Amino acid sequence: MLSEKRRSRLLELVRRNGSIGVDELAELLGVSVSTVRRDLDEMDERGLLRRVHGGAVAIDQPEPHENSITERAVRNLEEKTRIAARAVELIAPGSTILLTGGSTTAQLVPHLKTVPDITVVTNSIAIAHAIGTTAEPVQVLVLGGLMRNVELSLLGHLTTQALADVHIDTAFFGAYGIDPDYGVLGAHLAEAETDRNMIAAARRLVVLADHSKFSQRSAVRIAPISRVDTVVTDRLTPDSAVAALRAQNVTVIQA
Repeated sequence: MLSEKRRSRLLELVRRNGSIGVDELAELLGVSVSTVRRDLDEMDERGLLRRVHGGAVAIDQPEPHENSITERAVRNLEEKTRIAARAVELIAPGSTILLTGGSTTAQLVPHLKTVPDITVVTNSIAIAHAIGTTAEPVQVLVLGGLMRNVELSLLGHLTTQALADVHIDTAFFGAYGIDPDYGVLGAHLAEAETDRNMIAAARRLVVLADHSKFSQRSAVRIAPISRVDTVVTDRLTPDSAVAALRAQNVTVIQA
């Protein structure tokens, strides 16, 4: 099969299925897995599809459903509270930390006043407000940007531009999902680039993820596992996931 005809057929299969694996594509097209991977990489660069771990997804597929802020705030609340109590131990006095928005990072806010002389950088209006009402001594730097109303988060070029003038010791990131082999996952393409830039600005990345995050998947990768320094999770997280993270030199703390 000629390369252009093969790629046209490949794209048709991806769009028809929404998402499809490399092995299945190789079998349907009658070519090697390595050939499929090369085709997918090239088509991803051309913006025809989105390359994901083990396959591809159509770019017109809807993003994963994410519950509202209120719904997420009460889900696994006990586990999130324990995770936050352990995570605060990772903050050094006098350091500058970054907090992304999210129900797990929000549980960290009441603990911040126990660490002296810290500065919190955030793109979340909700997080900034919470610090102002429960952790008053903490200095807050709010990154500018276009507000994503449903999440009260600030995104885009202005956010990235502000990051260029900020030194961040540790980023505390609440992920939509985490795949021990593939990386930290996000739910929204609109937020992905800003999230990546915030992570890149930090010397150390700490991911706060309760056990449910290890079963959630999306096509949006925010960071590879190699970029993660520490994962703080709970004791219901599968042993296999913990072992896989530790095998890649990620420190795992189970609260």
